[in-house]
Amino acid sequence: MCNISVIIPFYKGNKYLTGLKQSLENACISYEGKVEVIVVNDSPNEKIEKTLIQSEKYDLVIVEHDVNYGIHKARVTGIGKAKGEYILLLDQDDKIKNEFFKEMCVPLNNNKSIAFAYANGLFEDSNGKSKLILNSYGKVYGAENYHTYLKVGNLLASPGQCLIRKSAIPKEWTEHIMRSNCADDFLLWILILRNQKAEYVNKLLYEHITTGENTSGNKLVGYASDLEVCGILDTLDLLPKEELNKFKKLCVSNYNKAKGCDYRYQEWLLSRQTENFERMKMKIIGVLYMIRGKKICN
Repeated sequence: MCNISVIIPFYKGNKYLTGLKQSLENACISYEGKVEVIVVNDSPNEKIEKTLIQSEKYDLVIVEHDVNYGIHKARVTGIGKAKGEYILLLDQDDKIKNEFFKEMCVPLNNNKSIAFAYANGLFEDSNGKSKLILNSYGKVYGAENYHTYLKVGNLLASPGQCLIRKSAIPKEWTEHIMRSNCADDFLLWILILRNQKAEYVNKLLYEHITTGENTSGNKLVGYASDLEVCGILDTLDLLPKEELNKFKKLCVSNYNKAKGCDYRYQEWLLSRQTENFERMKMKIIGVLYMIRGKKICN
């Protein structure tokens, strides 16, 4: 049975640690291998409350960043400390199901050519409504082909639905740190699947929660991060130029559309604020005239 290292970037996330601990403990119960949990504190102004995440069911390692480097750097830092053969990149507000470790290890143990296994999961919005992450045949099996990512974008909601063979993580991903938070996993899948394989585990083993604080729910931020992925892929020069150029056009188009929607919303908001200001101004003028009229009468 192989050992697993869970990498968790931490950013002002003490409120999530109790739920995260329970999720990890439950997953450890049915798994016979060793699990270590590496929490990388990327918010130096907030200390991790160790008692909230510490457990007898796994080894805990806490790493401190001296400045806020971002989620990609935090993940790479954690991987550098990891002793496990398999890596789970989990966000602080994510949840995994009880059978996650046991089920996700099976394809990796059975086939050494598999770089990562990915499961289905649920995407929960801020209103508590859930939907399947991989909700079609095309999405399920398209996630094994890097060409599909370049044509339609990232098919996986989060690296938390994947278990990755540590030795399969490309050095290009650990050496080219993204400045934006959102699409570092998108870059990872493209780099891995360029010459390695993935395998689908047909089970619901993961839950991604939109809290309003994570960047995954912000389309404009996400598309801007995709543009950074384009830049890195262009620098690396690992993909066919024609395919990369089409991907660039897709990313630019998505970003411009999202930016246009954002501007329209801002204009609408500004117009509403202007209308409200004008109404308030007329009310104030009316009150002043009333006061002035009373003074004249007196």
